[in-house]
Amino acid sequence: MIPTKNSPSMHLFQIRVRVFCTLCERKSFTDTARILKISQSVVSRTISDFEDDLGVSLFDHSVRPIRMTVAGQSLYRFLSSELSRFDEQLVELRLNNALLSPLRVGFVESIARTMSWPVIEKIRKNYSTVSVLTGIGSYLLRLLDHDQVDAIVCPDPFANRNDLDRYFVFREPSLIILPKNISLPEKLTWERLQFSGLPILQYNSSNSGGRLQQKYFNQLGITFVNRYEVDINALLLDYVAHGVGWALTRPSTLIQHPDLAKLVDVRPMPEPVASREMYVIARKNSHHSELAAKIAAETSVLFRDAIAPMMVKITPWVAAYLYMAGPNQGDRIPLYDKAADADSGNVFVL
Repeated sequence: MIPTKNSPSMHLFQIRVRVFCTLCERKSFTDTARILKISQSVVSRTISDFEDDLGVSLFDHSVRPIRMTVAGQSLYRFLSSELSRFDEQLVELRLNNALLSPLRVGFVESIARTMSWPVIEKIRKNYSTVSVLTGIGSYLLRLLDHDQVDAIVCPDPFANRNDLDRYFVFREPSLIILPKNISLPEKLTWERLQFSGLPILQYNSSNSGGRLQQKYFNQLGITFVNRYEVDINALLLDYVAHGVGWALTRPSTLIQHPDLAKLVDVRPMPEPVASREMYVIARKNSHHSELAAKIAAETSVLFRDAIAPMMVKITPWVAAYLYMAGPNQGDRIPLYDKAADADSGNVFVL
């Protein structure tokens, strides 16, 4: 008999259901214990007590990996859907509790103008106050560390930090922008650019984009003697438009500054194409992680439905390098056919 909502045994029943469903899915006492962060003996005892109370065997304990009985399969079909609904309601409840607090999100400058409002608009109804901040990744991380934002959207996953949850959103390639009046072959090489007589315009080292670009050049063993450094995208585009030099940037930058984008010549970059990935990041083990997951889902859909088509319209070749988040955490799904795989050697993921 399933306990009623107000039954004192309801909590115990929910624990048993979660252990049972997890064991059905993982088919391993060890994996179930690891996922639920309990001991293997607790898993075994919970299942044994559950079977005793129900008066049926839910698993065939004589085989490995463990296998559900017919009764176990029937119960799992019922309880797994109920557990899924319970989890969804729990997430919604936790998010609704955030109504008492403001929504505070940081967006990296390169996507803030085009992506922040459509995402915020989707989730702002749950909050009475909304605060949107922008800046470079390192600045946003400081805000997160000092509890001045709940989540940040930026291209640096800060992989050395174990106290953060990360949700992949999308991947986009880099491209080359040149002054309109420069005569260079359509298909560029790094050697051509090195001896073009034009300096390279780069983001400075305080910017994660600048550090990632330098990492790319270091790995390829490429050095540019003449170099200018800037710290924001608009200035980079403006300098190129005025003939100061050439630069590496991303399709998202061109979309964010359409007037300046019209003043530069856009070319594919030589292989391996440097691609950057965007993440939503929050502090681990907090209700902010659930908020970050929601922001990531909305941002990924926005990228698929609105941003990526704009990128392809500006420069069609980028289609092969565009990826969005898949149904499982960490999945990367190509948006278009003939996508370039990072494992092929033709793509360098920064």
